[in-house]
Formats: sequence, C-alpha cells, structure tokens
Amino acid sequence: MKTLVTGSTGLVGSALVEQLLARGYEVRALARKTSDLGHLKTTGAEIIIGDVTDYTTLPPAVQGVDIVFHAAAKVTPGWGSWKEFEETTVQGTRNMLRASAEAGVKRFLQVSSHMVYGDACQKGDVPADECTPLEAFKSPPTYYDYSKMLAERVCWEFHQQGRIAVSMIRIVSAYGPRDRLLADRVYKQTSFPILFWPGDANPRYAITYVSDIAELAILAATSDRAIGQVYNVAGPQAVRLKEFAEAMIRARGEAKLHATMPYAVAWIWCWIMESVARLMRAKKMPYLTLASLRSIHREGYVDGSKARNELGWEPKVSVDEGTRLYVEWLRSQQKGR
Repeated sequence: MKTLVTGSTGLVGSALVEQLLARGYEVRALARKTSDLGHLKTTGAEIIIGDVTDYTTLPPAVQGVDIVFHAAAKVTPGWGSWKEFEETTVQGTRNMLRASAEAGVKRFLQVSSHMVYGDACQKGDVPADECTPLEAFKSPPTYYDYSKMLAERVCWEFHQQGRIAVSMIRIVSAYGPRDRLLADRVYKQTSFPILFWPGDANPRYAITYVSDIAELAILAATSDRAIGQVYNVAGPQAVRLKEFAEAMIRARGEAKLHATMPYAVAWIWCWIMESVARLMRAKKMPYLTLASLRSIHREGYVDGSKARNELGWEPKVSVDEGTRLYVEWLRSQQKGR
C-alpha cells in the first residue's frame, strides 16, 4: 500500500514516515525545496519536492497513492500573519484534499490540534472530548487555532460530499526528535542553573511522544471504523507541565534549583523578546513569546478514551522514557555539528 506524508520533515511527519516504513508501507514524502532533507534521506522514503500552497506541485505527489497523511501546517502559535496561516494551513489543506480526491486516493488522515476547542479545555475538571463544540476564534494570538479549525471544516466538507474518506486526530502536545516547540523550549529553560517558573500555573496537558502519535494516526487512517471520525490524542492520565520539566531535568542528569518568577516579570521578558524579533523582522519564532506564556497558563485537558475504546490505542512511551530519548537524540545532533 502506498502512502504520502506531507510535512515530512517536521516532528509528526517525520515520525509518520519512520513508522509507516517500519510497518512495510511504501512511503512517499512531500517536502519543500527549502526544507532540510538530511534526516529524510536516511529513511529510504521516496522524496518528492512540492508545496501544499502550490497546487500544481501536488498531482504528481498523490499519483498512485492509497492514503494521505496530512501533517503539513504553519506550526508557530502566536507568531505570523493571518495570510501565512490561511495559505498554508487552510488553503494548503484544501489543495491536498482536492489533489487527493481527483487522483482517487482512498483515505485522508488530517493531523489537527486540540487548540480548535478554544476555551473548552479550560472548564475545570471536565475534559474536552470529540463532541465538545469548537470555540477557536480569529485573533493574532490564536491564528493557529482558528486556521486548524477552518482546515477541519474543509476536511469534513470533502468527506460529506463523498469526494474522499477522511479521518482525523487532534494532538495536544507532541514531543520527540525534531521537536521545535515543547521539548525544545523546556530543554532550553532547564539549561539554566536555576529553573524559573512563571507564576503559579501548572496546567494539565496530554503530552504524548511522537511515535505513539504516529501509531494512532496509522490506526485511524487504516480502520474502517475510523472513517468520518476524529480522535483526541491523549493517554489515560494527564501530565502536569512541571512534571514534564522535572522529567527533562532527570533525563539531563543535572540538579537544578527552582524559583518562581512573578507573572508580570515573565510577561515583560516575553514582550521584550517578541518585540525585538519583530523589529528585526525575524521569520523564525523567538524562543519565548507572549503566546507561549499564555499557553503555560492554559489547560490542554482532553479525553482520549475514544481512541482507546474504538481503535485499541494506548501510548507506550512514558514521559521519563520519552524525555530520555529526546535528550539522547538532541545530544547526538549537537555532537554531529
């Protein structure tokens, strides 16, 4: 069976390439010509150059493909213009669906985010499940959230029209090799002798190692029961953000002092870093932003029992094991430079 993975050089996309190959699938990886193809070239996947924002590059990519795993998106929460999010995440998804449907692709797996729930994840001890109404709205800090919600709507539009069979997963927090968000930032923060924590926030997240996420994506894309369904990516127990930071410290094998930074000081620090980056017209999202500070004070509390009950999925990699694997990978990359 032939598969296509978009976003194949990113965190989730690269894990999908590896997991699909390990299961004996033929894998074609779509990547932009500006992407770093170093790791992808070591996998044995067929690499095809294209861009989801340029429809003309997509028909050759989907030719002869049975399943499309669509992981490409603009993943810079709180950073970037609406035009960038709309072109990549919304129109890029429409382009992939159109090309896939016209090529006769049988299944389409959309990689989405719990951010589409908006404030629904913030309502006390009631986790958001797949039936929770989506409350994402359009504003500069939430362009990512809103664009993922619109991309979902496009997917269901194609599915309901009978043009292609769609399944979907909603990720809360992914980490692992090639992670440029959660693990990268926590690792940097734990590099200082003193670990400063902004305020008293300690939100619950469904923090999931990327190989477990890839496994659920494959289950959802290949199960007839999953056609037309969406699944939250969450294990039976939520993880507090401080627990994840402590696991990262243990994986590093370094003792740290802990201190609490007043929220107002953290806000000013993030504002300065973000303002300097904007003045310099930086394309890369800075290490800390107001959106990242906002996320530390927001829950990512979702119910993942549907995936367990319907697909038999269970995350296999613990937080301690996952952070150890991440630190080992990162150190191997640093030695190779």
